[in-house]
Amino acid sequence: MNLLLDIGNSSIKWALYERGVACARGRATWIGRDPVLVADEQWGGQTAPERVLIASVAGAEVADALCAWMDRSWKVKPEMVQSQAHACGVTNGYVEPQRLGIDRWLALIGARNVVNGAACVVDCGTAVTIDVLAQDGEHLGGLILPGLGLMRDSLEQHTHIELAGDGESDITLLARDTVGGVRGGTLYACVAFIDRAVTDIRAALACPVEPIITGGDAAVILPLLPSGYRHVPNLVLDGLALLAEA
Repeated sequence: MNLLLDIGNSSIKWALYERGVACARGRATWIGRDPVLVADEQWGGQTAPERVLIASVAGAEVADALCAWMDRSWKVKPEMVQSQAHACGVTNGYVEPQRLGIDRWLALIGARNVVNGAACVVDCGTAVTIDVLAQDGEHLGGLILPGLGLMRDSLEQHTHIELAGDGESDITLLARDTVGGVRGGTLYACVAFIDRAVTDIRAALACPVEPIITGGDAAVILPLLPSGYRHVPNLVLDGLALLAEA
């Protein structure tokens, strides 16, 4: 059994895979918390896995703390996964392949497994990233935009707007208060960016391109996008599982 971790900028997604099939999943916020306590909560009663693979875009501190916990608790040394030039039928489009974010690289591998053709991978997390995968598996490059949280944090930090109780439930097309205006405006900014980028990518490639959407804010953004987006919530972990099997 393999334990796979996707450490993002604020949370950890994890899954236990046996013979390529996920038998357990979880998610925990790590920012502002002791990683050791997070590990105790998530895996304190877990039998030691055969392997632990970690994909992290966070700083080394949280990954190092989790690695130390696993070594101490299970006598297992986790493997830190890095972006490569080629893997699982995908060719990295970066001039320096290792500089492509590991989450983006694994999402491309996951997308290659579920789309029979060209794909546009939209990951809606702390940042919104768009990566294009050609029909032959070549990564053609991508775009990066601040995500909903970062946009809202920026407004709160650089203006006198206070976003206490920020949420999505009361968003309307035209808000009647400032907080609602920020929520709606940032949401529409992300939706417009994704919609226009996918439209232009399809025109540039001049072939069918299937858009795949993933990430923590995907469920909020997806209802405002045109139909045809495939929602794959655990695309990064799926890619990590494929890499582990390879």
